[in-house]
Amino acid sequence: MKVSIVALLQESNLTNFIDTLNRLREQTIGFENIELIILDQAVEKTSQEVIELSKLSQEANIHVQKESEVNFASLKGKYISFFDFNYSISPHLYSELYNTAEKKGLDFVSANADSTVKTNMDASADVIKKGFNALTSLKLIKKDTLLQHPQLVSKSVTSPAVEAFHFLVYTKKLSFNYIGKLKYKNGFTFDEDYISSSIGQIGEVNRALQMQAPKELNEAIKFQLLTHMLYLIDKNTFTNNLTEEKQTIAYNELRSLLALFSSQEIKSCGIDGYIPIFKMLDKNLDEEATEYIKLLRSKRHWYEQTNKYKQYFKKNPYSLEESLSWKVTKPFRKASSMLRSLKQSLYKGVLLAAASLVKVSLFNRKVWLVGEREDQAEDNGYFFFKYCREHYPNQKVYYIINEDSPHLDKVKKHGNVIHHSSFKHQLYMLVASTYISAWTFEECSYPRPKETFKKLFKKQLAKKYNICLQHGVIIHNISPYLHKERYNQNLIISSSEYEKKIIQNTLGYSENEVAVTGLARFDNLHELDVKKQILIMPTWRRHLFKINKNSFLKSDYYKAYKNLITNQEFLEMIERHNIPVKFYIHSQMQKFMDQFVIDHPNIEFLVKSTATVSELLKESSLLITDYSSVSSDFLYMDKPVIMYQFDPHNNHHTQVKEIQYNHLGMIVSNENQLMSAIGSVVNNDFKANKQYLENSNRIFKYKDQNNCQRIYNVIKQKTS
Repeated sequence: MKVSIVALLQESNLTNFIDTLNRLREQTIGFENIELIILDQAVEKTSQEVIELSKLSQEANIHVQKESEVNFASLKGKYISFFDFNYSISPHLYSELYNTAEKKGLDFVSANADSTVKTNMDASADVIKKGFNALTSLKLIKKDTLLQHPQLVSKSVTSPAVEAFHFLVYTKKLSFNYIGKLKYKNGFTFDEDYISSSIGQIGEVNRALQMQAPKELNEAIKFQLLTHMLYLIDKNTFTNNLTEEKQTIAYNELRSLLALFSSQEIKSCGIDGYIPIFKMLDKNLDEEATEYIKLLRSKRHWYEQTNKYKQYFKKNPYSLEESLSWKVTKPFRKASSMLRSLKQSLYKGVLLAAASLVKVSLFNRKVWLVGEREDQAEDNGYFFFKYCREHYPNQKVYYIINEDSPHLDKVKKHGNVIHHSSFKHQLYMLVASTYISAWTFEECSYPRPKETFKKLFKKQLAKKYNICLQHGVIIHNISPYLHKERYNQNLIISSSEYEKKIIQNTLGYSENEVAVTGLARFDNLHELDVKKQILIMPTWRRHLFKINKNSFLKSDYYKAYKNLITNQEFLEMIERHNIPVKFYIHSQMQKFMDQFVIDHPNIEFLVKSTATVSELLKESSLLITDYSSVSSDFLYMDKPVIMYQFDPHNNHHTQVKEIQYNHLGMIVSNENQLMSAIGSVVNNDFKANKQYLENSNRIFKYKDQNNCQRIYNVIKQKTS
């Protein structure tokens, strides 16, 4: 028998088991020359897999056992291999490994996922530069070598000593070779889980070395452990995405490793740049160590960039314009530029001609384009479009939305859908006379690439009539976003005289440029089927928009809402009253949603692909938000609002005098006040207090279902 293969069967490789087993049968070394020992640790198996294992037990050279211990002396193969059913192997792999070992008289040969081929050499710790690649390699080990060194591996292949073996085998004076012939089907992603598991493996190896290996072996292997640990922590994924708790675990393992080194050994390792980090960790300054790693990485990046450009200018000392290559290629560059201009001119001409033909076919009737966020149909844009299609089917009104939007089907029911950035979108941008958006049309509904389109059709776009239906009632000073000098809308729709004053005072629009009609989506906030349900809907924060996960987890925003949904008093309350809770953070913060999720039967965590905000607002009885304008929707429906403003001095929302937060709902600033406010609403059977009902009737000019009709009328009047 040439090879004995010991393979651990677990849930993690069960999916690939049968397919990989067939690859073993196809080995050109001959399956009759392979002894296969399958250690069956998989609890859940399909009937096909159970049948396959049962059949395998009948074959002479295959042994299936439940025990994790292996008697290596009883194995029949001249060489022993530890195998993973997630390996993807060529039919010649074992033949090449075996022939290489035999021809060169090696103690072991290793097939690594890395394609680098190393020559035959005596192994010692300092020649291995692959870090943990050794752990993911497939080795063919001479049985006699393994038996001569029983400390290399215990009988149980599931123990940490197996990991220790992969390192210890290099510390003996053994001859070996690498061949790059291995792939792994379930390839890993270099993410937080990979880093955490690798750090855990380093800890296991370190402890196994301390407990099971001869003392002198530690001296040979510890540098490998340290260098790989530094490789892991010196990554963006570690500093930016790992939680502080997981970083602390890593630093504790690093401290344990550093205890094995003298200061002189550290200085001789060639890792001087990390010495300040080691000193910080010695003083338990973990957070400072993380920040230092970021600075070190940044310094290294710019050092490399500087050297790269120094080398370039060393080879190219003259200005680019004076170089021969620049002069030689100048005609080609001019030709390329002229060709691009020609193509754009032709395209522009074709599009303008096509637009003229479409206008003629429509008998020059007015065309309206409506949109909101390009993947969305749940705001004022959608509800106005829906109203027009249902009540004015002859009006040429079209809705712009992404072809892959989760809301596409409900828009399709009304017809006249144009896919965002399609040829039809570009064509109808020229055909249409009026652009209507819940945001601004330029911001969300121009075809991509937007700047190119604006440049080509600047003259035509300047003649379009732009209408902002509003995203929600303006309760903040949003002049940096919607000011007339920036977006120059021809008409802005508002919900009340109060809001009109805000628009005039903060955004620079005149009396005639603001129409008080009520918001289109408010027509949908009637005939409610309300559940005794709590909606938690925080808005976004500008200072948290582009930070990494690690920084986000330190923010007051995260802590406030995570503490709320894990607050024992809150959980007991919703369980006692059987209150469902919907948790939906602003779409720009949803990349962090996974950090909030907890397993509780009463709490559902939603994102924009799984929820419709308008429906959440209608069906819920209590809204908990902070500064969001959806609070005005709730007030419009005469339902209670709690505004949890734990960070009044650390947010970008600036209150206005006309409609203030305390007009919309109860203001609380800490968790105790919040729990008291929730309790009072629940005890009052989710009814709004009298003062907020009065505010609702005072703030909103219209509380009927005719907002869309008023908007339609004013647009017809303004664009006729």
